Amino acid sequence: MTADAVVVATNSPISNLATMHFKQAPYITFVIGAKVPRGSVPKALYWDTLDPYHYVRLQNIDEQYDVLIVGGEDHKTGQADDADARYARLQTWTRERFPMAQEVLFRWSGQVMNSDNGIAYIGKNPFDEENVYIVTGDTGIGMTHGAIAGILLTDLILGRNNSWAELYEPSRVRIGGVGDFISENLNVAAQYLEWVTPGDVDSVEEVACGTGAVVRRGLTKVAAYRDENGTLHEHSAICTHLNCIVAWNSSEKTWDCPCHGSRFDTQGKVINGPAINGLLM
Repeated sequence: MTADAVVVATNSPISNLATMHFKQAPYITFVIGAKVPRGSVPKALYWDTLDPYHYVRLQNIDEQYDVLIVGGEDHKTGQADDADARYARLQTWTRERFPMAQEVLFRWSGQVMNSDNGIAYIGKNPFDEENVYIVTGDTGIGMTHGAIAGILLTDLILGRNNSWAELYEPSRVRIGGVGDFISENLNVAAQYLEWVTPGDVDSVEEVACGTGAVVRRGLTKVAAYRDENGTLHEHSAICTHLNCIVAWNSSEKTWDCPCHGSRFDTQGKVINGPAINGLLM
């Protein structure tokens, strides 16, 4: 297969080993959907500036009710496993500000890639061939950045001028973001200490059905998952991207990399890059 241009639109670039992954950070965000009487909340997109922040929008479900979608309570991917507590805080925050909210109909989590200044990286992939383009670093506003990318990348590929090109340039250097850049990469470096720590449990016999845990085995670590039938599934706990040790996500039943956000299912299969290969057996 050949092409004049390639656009890597994979949330986190799979064509880039390190460069872009040093410039953005993966976060897990949590969302609930609560039933509210239709018209009781003005239809708009809301968000606050707290840390952790919150965001709100509405989705119609029928003639009588809307779903109030409330998200936030983010944490670095693979660096916490307390989803129930975060969902509970979202419900408390919601009921304090939207007393008309009724039962929670839905809840879920997902991963966002945060750039150093909240603006996506859209353009030519740094240190790659001239005809390879990326879009990443959506920072939670992927629908907006996706629309912008469709326009901007089309212009770049066709050789047309676009006034947005410099703003979204993936190789840009933002002086004001140096502090965040250093902080996030120090956080990543600290995750490699997991190579010398004990496992989550002492042996695989302690892994209950439907759960997973990292177990030390000599000089390496094993990602052990026991399915609902009691069958044990073992894979290397070493992320195939840049060799961080993955962590168990009990809410989504995934193995998450705390360094650059690669995620794997219980069978070690990649479900989110930048890793392109599954966990080794």
